Amino acid sequence: MWSHWRVRWLVAVACTAFAVSGCTSAPTSTSSEAGSRTGAIGSALSAPRAGKPVVPSATRLRAGSSQPVEDPYYPQTSNPEVDVLHYFLDLAWDGTTLRGVTTISARAAETTNRVRLDLSSALHVSQVVLDGRPLHYRQAGNGLLMDTGRLQRNTAYTLRITYAGTPQATPAPSRRADLAEGLGWVVDPDGSVHTFQEPYGAFTWYPVNDHPSDKALYDARITTKPGTVGIFNGTLVARHTTPERTVTRWHLDQPAASYLTTIAIGPYTDHVATTPSGMRISYWIEPRDRRLLSDLQREGSRAYEWLVAHAGPYPFSTLGVVVVGGTSAMETQTLMTLSRAAARRPDAVIEHEMSHQWYGDSVTPTDWQGLWLNEGWAMYMQQWYEADTGRAQYDGGMSQWRQYDMVSRRRSGPPGNYDPGSFADTNVYLGPAMMLDRIRQRVGTREFYRLVRQWPAEHANGSVDRAEFRTWLERKTGKGFSRLLHRWLDSQRTPR
Repeated sequence: MWSHWRVRWLVAVACTAFAVSGCTSAPTSTSSEAGSRTGAIGSALSAPRAGKPVVPSATRLRAGSSQPVEDPYYPQTSNPEVDVLHYFLDLAWDGTTLRGVTTISARAAETTNRVRLDLSSALHVSQVVLDGRPLHYRQAGNGLLMDTGRLQRNTAYTLRITYAGTPQATPAPSRRADLAEGLGWVVDPDGSVHTFQEPYGAFTWYPVNDHPSDKALYDARITTKPGTVGIFNGTLVARHTTPERTVTRWHLDQPAASYLTTIAIGPYTDHVATTPSGMRISYWIEPRDRRLLSDLQREGSRAYEWLVAHAGPYPFSTLGVVVVGGTSAMETQTLMTLSRAAARRPDAVIEHEMSHQWYGDSVTPTDWQGLWLNEGWAMYMQQWYEADTGRAQYDGGMSQWRQYDMVSRRRSGPPGNYDPGSFADTNVYLGPAMMLDRIRQRVGTREFYRLVRQWPAEHANGSVDRAEFRTWLERKTGKGFSRLLHRWLDSQRTPR
């Protein structure tokens, strides 16, 4: 998530191995989709016929295996008893009501008689099926509690959850002005839909273990009104349009944390540009935003080529940008979400969100206490990019950041132990980036640039914490970093 508006607003105020039988994913056939099926999305926009379900292979499902934990900051959205391996989201939106069937392939991460998932109380569940049998369940707050009977640790199972309702955004645990509209599903005045959902908010539109420690694979089918299109992460594998509806199907082939999923619905057109090295980048733009396209494509290409040269090979198979309402920007995996406000000045924001594909998306913090791991790396890469390409450096460059970091530490705490009610303040951006530069000074520039590339390469698709970062850093360099990390991550004041 980018920090441009946040810094100025806050400173002004003061001075974020299993095979599962029977689980389904979106079919890859591109045959015509018509008709409806019993028990799927239902009335207003019935779900298209999916054809014969595809059962993911054991190898594919293993890629979605995680070690879920309870979050020290937001335990209400972490469910450590369930490790979701794969989601198949079957969604229909008629402009008022969202109707969904979510099929979840999972394993029991611990022996349990009950499984809980996060799901907004605005969405009403009509049926839960566990391995083919109806299940007793209840909704309480923003949770779906299911009495499963005894599930032994590492037991594999499939849940199918049918629900409907009018989604509502959830308040952000943050002081940030760009998150004031709330997290999760947001409907713009023109009827378009977008989502920003860090640290949580996916639960506003599908049942989910809404925590970064539980990465999973995704397939989605989105049914929308004619003249609109549903956009999701990953590869668009099929699109079918009739006078009554538009159906798109999406496949995400690498595991993602739920906060990195996205959905956008509106009158979008895909504009594809190819970078000098041959990477195809999709730019999903509504007609009214057509004037933003050329700057986005130019800056997207430059940022991509620079990052591949400095961070290493791009970690995913697809890359895109979707321009939406709101005022924020987000590193949603393989499909960066940029508000119109951000897209009007794309030079820094697109590089920042793209750098997260390496630092935050492929390598994700185990819990939200580790947010500095995402934002510190992204801010370091942003200021390096700006300096390297002759652009104006963010807030005067790193030598000027101490004053802003000091203000945010006093208000929101140190980056390694921040106030949970002040998510994504400046303290998790600037201080950690300065800390990385101190590491560079200690190990030498050449060695540090090697570490910049090795960190995402050696932890691809993983979840990491502070201890793992320190251990890895010390092993790679032969130097001790406990004191340096403690000073920069735990101090109420910015170190000298």
